[in-house]
Amino acid sequence: MLDVDMFVGPLRQLVAALGTGILAPGNPAETVRAAAGAVDAARRGSSAATEAVRTHWEGSGAAAAVDAAGRLQQSMGTLADDADAFARLVESAGGKVQTASTQLLGLVDSLERRARAFGSELFSPAGLLTMLPVAAEHLGRGLEIVARTRADLRADTDAMAALGRRIAPAPVTITGGSATGEHPSGSPAPGGVPITLPDGSVAHAPNERAATAVQAALSQRGVPYLWGGTTPAGFDCSGFTRWAYRQAGLELPRLAQDQDTAGIRVSRAQLQPGDLAVWSGHVAMYIGNDQMIEAGDPVGVSPVRTTNLDQTFEGFFRPR
Repeated sequence: MLDVDMFVGPLRQLVAALGTGILAPGNPAETVRAAAGAVDAARRGSSAATEAVRTHWEGSGAAAAVDAAGRLQQSMGTLADDADAFARLVESAGGKVQTASTQLLGLVDSLERRARAFGSELFSPAGLLTMLPVAAEHLGRGLEIVARTRADLRADTDAMAALGRRIAPAPVTITGGSATGEHPSGSPAPGGVPITLPDGSVAHAPNERAATAVQAALSQRGVPYLWGGTTPAGFDCSGFTRWAYRQAGLELPRLAQDQDTAGIRVSRAQLQPGDLAVWSGHVAMYIGNDQMIEAGDPVGVSPVRTTNLDQTFEGFFRPR
């Protein structure tokens, strides 16, 4: 028996093929995010234990243990960041599918109401001549929605593939009383994001966020110093590092002496591009190859140091 589904059926098949996009309990995003939370909790516990070692144990063995623990904490932090990025990609893809599904269901409802309005005359010659073009037009719009959604999802799938291809940090080894993530030759460990520094040398940031922050900072060389400045019109020291990390999607505290609270402490031997050198009233960003960038007059690159006027050096910190 002929009925309305003759016209609406193809659209319903599109809806079924696309799915709802609604993430059920226990979905990959939820599972990965829970695991990332557990990893981050373990990292915080490891950080506390490292501080205890730093306080109560001295000597080369203590230094090696602290360095190794720091690298482990960095790897755990990167893992948690990557897991959160994966979860956000899953949720983004689900949201796009959900939007498309809602649009398709709107087309189904529209076409069904148009067909039912004909009543018993739907399959008369006049009804068919009217409804067939309407059904074709609705189906065409449905196919456009599916094609557009597939194109929108491509960015998410490419980002997921990039996460999957990311090279894991080199394993930490302890050789000759020190922890290292380098090859025996002293060359940088594999992986990381390459950054060309102003002197032509190449440094490797641990991840895209740190690389983006360093590249943003380097783009502002020559900008004049401005007390309280937080924009490329003029920077003070903490306004500069805060602006650079904001370009990478991370919000740092406003004051220099507070920016150490946004990360984990690292030793000078562990420095990687994007780490911060913090004093009681100043902050600079490490960019690699024993160099840092800071808001002076103007913003410029200088060798790494731990002195700054009469201020107290708080240490090196890796933003999280």
